[in-house]
Amino acid sequence: MALKPLHYTIPDTPRVLWTATQEKSISHEFPLNVQNESCEDFVARTYFQFLWLPESTMPLGLLVPSLLRVHASDAALHAMLERLLLTTRSVTNKYHVELPYILANGGGQGEEEESIMWFAVTHEKSENEEDQDPWLNDAWRSKWMDRMERREVQVQILLYLLKLSLPSLPDAPSPSKKRRKIGEPPPPSFEDRLEAFMDKLSMWQLVNTLDHGMLHHRKEDRDWMQVFCEDVVEPRFGASLPAQIELLRSKIFPHSPFSDSSDSENGRATSPDIPTKRARGSSILEVKKATLEPARSRSRSLSVTLAEERERERGERDGSVGARKRVLNREVSMKRAFKPRERDRAEIERKEKEKAEEKLRAEEARVAAMKERERSLGVTLVDATPVKSRTTK
Repeated sequence: MALKPLHYTIPDTPRVLWTATQEKSISHEFPLNVQNESCEDFVARTYFQFLWLPESTMPLGLLVPSLLRVHASDAALHAMLERLLLTTRSVTNKYHVELPYILANGGGQGEEEESIMWFAVTHEKSENEEDQDPWLNDAWRSKWMDRMERREVQVQILLYLLKLSLPSLPDAPSPSKKRRKIGEPPPPSFEDRLEAFMDKLSMWQLVNTLDHGMLHHRKEDRDWMQVFCEDVVEPRFGASLPAQIELLRSKIFPHSPFSDSSDSENGRATSPDIPTKRARGSSILEVKKATLEPARSRSRSLSVTLAEERERERGERDGSVGARKRVLNREVSMKRAFKPRERDRAEIERKEKEKAEEKLRAEEARVAAMKERERSLGVTLVDATPVKSRTTK
């Protein structure tokens, strides 16, 4: 691996010598080593410089050409870029937790990125010139971290697009990877992680719109996200990655809700469909399915025939056994009332008949006794009741 030569170089020996005063004013405190560095170190240093140094010194439009100076195989380029790729969650944690803690405490573990961060923050201009350590001010530190987070998101989008524009590597399954649990979602792809950064730009633009209102569709009214898309991303990746560029435009160039087009009903353009490896995998599965379908249908018909024959034999065997068992079946009554036997029923009827006859004789005796009593008392004769005569007037 080696670096491609630059188009323009500055000779080490100047034609005009510096004066002693000028030599003293030249700063030699740049924290990164640029002498005899490897390609991996060059890629990391380029990333740090374009991230932490100002746009006037390191414009984002030159990030991709600088990284493409590395002359290496496709696998090596993919590996070097993957070391720099972050996720939206890690970026948020970096600029809201880790770096503010380092600035507030005056230092961390002394890593390479931390050293260039201190170089950038110590040369940052503050609104109050008397303030020697502006990063100790919470408001200033929070504002500076927000600006650096926006810079990081733009750099990450360029790195992801550069990786996707490189020739893809064959998918080689790694035996060291653990098998995912059942129901566990697969890890997000590079396209999904890139779209997450695009969504972050769209969210910032939405917040900016709520604060300052909708921008017009004039070029001079573009915000920094639209400038980044049209001036940095599209000229570099417009031809090689048209689907991703169209997706980015759909997220940061909102349409008017009063437009006649059907795609602008929600205020933003719909995201285009990006072809992924899943589509290619589905086509391969369809070809395999069409190839295996005749053999599968033949095996299915044979298995169905065998199953029907076994079911018929089982039914005949169960029918013969059931016929023999039905001879021995007896009817079982579920009534709870006592049901006497035949030999006891006549005895019960005889006793009930005797009780009825005895009761009848007792009733006849009672009636005869009453008649005898009336006969002994005699009969009393009563004259007719006198009635008062009515006199007529």
